[in-house]
Amino acid sequence: MIRYEEAVPDMEQLYRLYENDSWNDFLKLPKETLYKAMEQSWLVINAYDGERLIGTGRIISDGIINAYLCGLIVEPAYRSKGIGREMVGRLAERCTQAHLHLQLLAEEEKAPYYEQLGFEVFTLGLKYTS
Repeated sequence: MIRYEEAVPDMEQLYRLYENDSWNDFLKLPKETLYKAMEQSWLVINAYDGERLIGTGRIISDGIINAYLCGLIVEPAYRSKGIGREMVGRLAERCTQAHLHLQLLAEEEKAPYYEQLGFEVFTLGLKYTS
C-alpha cells in the first residue's frame, strides 16, 4: 500500500529518486543543494512504498497569492498507478484551502497529463537564458 506524507524526505532517498529519473542530468545539483530546495518549499508531499521513497512533488509559493507546482516525480516502475494524480490532488487541495493561484510549467508533451488533473493552458512560459 502506498503511503503519502507531507514532509521533506530523507536527503539520500531524494537524491536517488532524482538520479534514477535523470532529473539531475538537467539540474546538476549536489544532494545537499537539492535537499535545501525542498526545505525551502511551501509544501512537499512524498509517496512511499514501505520505507522507500517512490514519488515526490512540491509547491513553491509566496503563501499569499501564487503557488507553483514543481518537481513532480514518480519512479518509472510505479507510474500509471495514480500516484502522481494523488500527489497533485493533495498539493492542489492545500493550495485551494490557502486561496493560492496554483500554476505549473511543463514540457509541451506533458500538458495533456496535467490537463486531465484540472489544469488548463493559459499563458506562454519564457525562460531567462543570459
